[in-house]
Amino acid sequence: MAYNALDNAKMNSLHRKITALSVGGTFLDGYDISIISVALIVMSKTAFDLDTDFGKAMIAASTTIGMFLGAIIFGYITDLYGRRTMYMYDMALFIVLTAMSAFSWNFISLFSIRFILGLGLGADYAIGTTIISEFSPVKYRGKLLVTNVLSWFLGAAVAALTGYFLLYLGNQSWRYMFLIGIIPAAIILVLRRDVPESPRWLNNKGKTEEASAIEKKLTGTSDNLEKISKDRTNPLKELLSKKYIKSLAFIGIFWFTFDASFYGISIFSPTILELLGLKARLAVLGSAVFDTFAILGSLIAILLIDKIGRKGITIIGFSGMAISLGLLGIITFYMPNKSAFISAGIPIFVLFLVFYITEAIGPGSTDFVYPVELFPTEDRATAQGFGTSVSRIGAILGITTFPFIVTAYGFSASLFFFTSLSIIGLMATIFLGTETMGKSLEEINKEEVKESILEAGAK
Repeated sequence: MAYNALDNAKMNSLHRKITALSVGGTFLDGYDISIISVALIVMSKTAFDLDTDFGKAMIAASTTIGMFLGAIIFGYITDLYGRRTMYMYDMALFIVLTAMSAFSWNFISLFSIRFILGLGLGADYAIGTTIISEFSPVKYRGKLLVTNVLSWFLGAAVAALTGYFLLYLGNQSWRYMFLIGIIPAAIILVLRRDVPESPRWLNNKGKTEEASAIEKKLTGTSDNLEKISKDRTNPLKELLSKKYIKSLAFIGIFWFTFDASFYGISIFSPTILELLGLKARLAVLGSAVFDTFAILGSLIAILLIDKIGRKGITIIGFSGMAISLGLLGIITFYMPNKSAFISAGIPIFVLFLVFYITEAIGPGSTDFVYPVELFPTEDRATAQGFGTSVSRIGAILGITTFPFIVTAYGFSASLFFFTSLSIIGLMATIFLGTETMGKSLEEINKEEVKESILEAGAK
């Protein structure tokens, strides 16, 4: 089924609006997940049982655990019942749960509320990128999807700066850190009302006239879409079939290893900087500097993704992560005490900047691109949800193991652990990754299915 009008359209205001409202959800995810790293600094001084590694790790991971379930469940529902409905509900859920988390009264209430909040954030991961990919012209699809990732790092930077200024308010400042996230969420919810349903999804469900009308509204013209019978494919069953196993393995491995490394470092970046001798507020400011350099990496990815391709920048990213973390592990291994950390502060800080730039150039950008490009319309949101869910397992691993590894084996051991994961992600990209640059979604899918059939026949 060809969608020439959509694939070859010129960028217009509706394209930009759809992209902006989708990346808004990712911005909120970056803000919410990152603000907890600042909030933990003051929350550990309250009666929230956060003076232990376990307490800090569980609160830090609570939203991520919710995302693990929310992404795959709501991705599946989105493929069955449409993109637009869930696109609205998940943002409303974010607003309500964010307000509730700000007024939580103990460890259990905070963990439970942030877990449910994670369900909504996981849904937006699956829905937002799917919508961008299905509306975007081929020429701009990579750039628009990476813009979605860029917004995550913007949200993280805003979180760090917000936390830096609100720390002045004392031990209850974490409540205000959470509440501020409601403001952009409310704006996004109101504006999302005008976003139409995806023409690709509508046509797959046999609603050809509606699909053509939206296609014409978006592009000024419409293809003579062939009327097809209502799609009755079970997205999850289709996704797990042999023809998609290679793509599924690639998405799972590369996103798992990336998130384990990235979240393990980023969530505890203020803590890491405190290990280097910075005081709490300066450590938070330093974390904002890291996030700013990640934004630079995303901007570089936008420039390169449609020039050297998805696979190329993913390889660059994983390579930079492995090298920077490996060197950091070696340097910190030979430092006997905290004063030695301080004396080597500049080279360590520079290597962390290299890590943040390269991860954003590579897997930190393509993790929102590959899943929605490698799978067909009937499975796309489920595939993105699957990738997100697997990545959340990696994120939980990184978040929960970092403090324990540091306590048991030292800071350098945690860096070597994340180095090994980055190398695994690099190998998966080299041997399992494919290039999707410059192709329509339907063309990519045909090639992936054909390759899987040929490989199965060879075996």
